[in-house]
Amino acid sequence: SVQRTPSENQHAEHRRLVAAALTAPIGLPALIECVVPGDRVVIAVDPETPGWMEIVEQVTESLQLLGHGGVTITLLLPQDPSGDEWEPFLSGLPEQIRSALATRIHHPQDAEERGYLASSSGGERIYLNRQLLDADLIVTIGVIGFDSLLGYRGTSSVIFPSFSDEETIRETRVPGHPELTPDQKRPRRELVDEIGWLLGTQFTVQVLPDADGNIGRVLTGAPDQVQQAGQAELDQTWRISADDSFDLVLISVPGGVFGWKQLGCALETACRIVEPGGRVAIVADVPIPEGPGAQMLRRTQDPEDLLKPLRRDPPEDAVEISQLIHAQRRVRLFLFSGLATEVVEELGMFSISNADELQKIVEQSRSTAVIRGANFSWCDVMATH
Repeated sequence: SVQRTPSENQHAEHRRLVAAALTAPIGLPALIECVVPGDRVVIAVDPETPGWMEIVEQVTESLQLLGHGGVTITLLLPQDPSGDEWEPFLSGLPEQIRSALATRIHHPQDAEERGYLASSSGGERIYLNRQLLDADLIVTIGVIGFDSLLGYRGTSSVIFPSFSDEETIRETRVPGHPELTPDQKRPRRELVDEIGWLLGTQFTVQVLPDADGNIGRVLTGAPDQVQQAGQAELDQTWRISADDSFDLVLISVPGGVFGWKQLGCALETACRIVEPGGRVAIVADVPIPEGPGAQMLRRTQDPEDLLKPLRRDPPEDAVEISQLIHAQRRVRLFLFSGLATEVVEELGMFSISNADELQKIVEQSRSTAVIRGANFSWCDVMATH
C-alpha cells in the first residue's frame, strides 16, 4: 500500500467531513462565531497533516462568510526542508483562496521574524513567529498521532517547536522515548501544552488519518478537548496489542514527500512486536533520501558509528536515520519500493524487486503480522506491559 491520491468521490467526502466538523466543534462555538470584523486570524499548519490544503480552503471560506469588512487571514507554514517554500502544495489552492490569504513561511534562522512569548514554568524562554503573537485568533491545522518524543502529537504541537528558533528545533531532532507507552508522562508534551495555553485563543482542526494517509476523521474546537477526544479515538483505531512477537512484520507506509519520516516511525513500532533477529518487510513508495543523515549512512561502513554524531549535531533527518539504524541492530530489513537496489543496500536494507519476492518472504515466515499505515500505529506485545 503506497500513498493513494484521493479520487473525486473521496475529495467530496473529505470536504463533507471538514465542513461538518467546522460547524460542530468541541468546547467552542462554530468558527465563524469565534471572530469579529477586523480580527487578525493566523492559520498555522503542520504540512504532514493529510488533506491540509482542503482544510485551509474550507477554513478560509468559513471566515469569508463574516460581513462588515471581514477578517485578515494569514497562512503560516513552517520551513520547507526541500527549499521549495511549499509551492508545489500552494499552487494547488484555488486562486480565490490564495488571493484571500497572506502566505508566510517561517524561517527559524531569522531573528527578525520571532518575538518573545514568555518563560515556561521550567524557565525556558519561548520565542515564536511574530504572526502568532499578533493574532486575535490562531487556527491550528494538524494531525493527532503517536509520537516518540511527545507521546501524542496534535493541537499545540503544530506551533512548537516548528515556529520557534533554529536551536530549539534542532534540540527536538532526537528519537524520543520508544520504551514508553504513549500515555506515560512526557515533559516535552507538557511544555507544548503550556505554550498553547500561554498563546491564548485558539481554534484547532485536527485530522485522524486512514491507512492510506488520507483524511479519516476530523475533530475541531478547543485544543485541550480536541486533543483528549482525538487521543481516545487514536487509541481505539491505531493502538495494537499482540499476544506474542512475530518472525516477520510486514508493514506499509503511505510514502510521498514525508515518506522517510513515516518509515522511521513505522520501523520503531514494528520493532516492538518482531522477534530479535526477525524480519521487517516494508512496502513504501519513498523518494531517494537526500538529507545529510541519509548521505552519511550511505557512505559509512559501520552505521553504529553515526549514532553519536547524529545526536550531537542533528541534521533535519536525524530522527528517521537513527530509527533506521536502531532497527538494523535488532532485525533484518527488507524494502519493496521504486528505489534502485544499490541505494537500498547502501541504507542497510535488502531490496525486494517484485511482488513474487515479497510473497516468498511471507511464505518462509513462521508467523506474520501485517500492518497497513504502520507509521500511524503504536504496537506492543501484551506480555511486556
